[in-house]
Amino acid sequence: MYNNPYPNPMFNNQYFELIRDNQQFQPQKESTHSLYVDGIPNDAQEREVAHIFRPYPGFQRVRLIKKQTQKGREYLLCFVDFDDAFQATVVMQTLQGYRFDKNDKTGLKIYFANNPKQEKQNKK
Repeated sequence: MYNNPYPNPMFNNQYFELIRDNQQFQPQKESTHSLYVDGIPNDAQEREVAHIFRPYPGFQRVRLIKKQTQKGREYLLCFVDFDDAFQATVVMQTLQGYRFDKNDKTGLKIYFANNPKQEKQNKK
């Protein structure tokens, strides 16, 4: 687990304990510990993205994957991992619509990342 030496006091473990029973933050069947984040600008760096998610307990890492369409348009896939599905759920609910830049009109769209193992089990 990433040990943040400068934790944000607003999102510490005591905060998580206070909201643990709140229905809004309860992990659902499809919940995973990994989030897919849509809306990250193509010129974003891993450090910039990590600064958004790092203050939350359970943060493990950010993964940025550069891709390109057949027509040559570049885009980023962004995944953020946490210790468990509860922590990922809290972050997803809290940061949904977060505006990365001042000119960002739509904000981030955050989803649970697909879990291939879970999908295979559901098909059986």
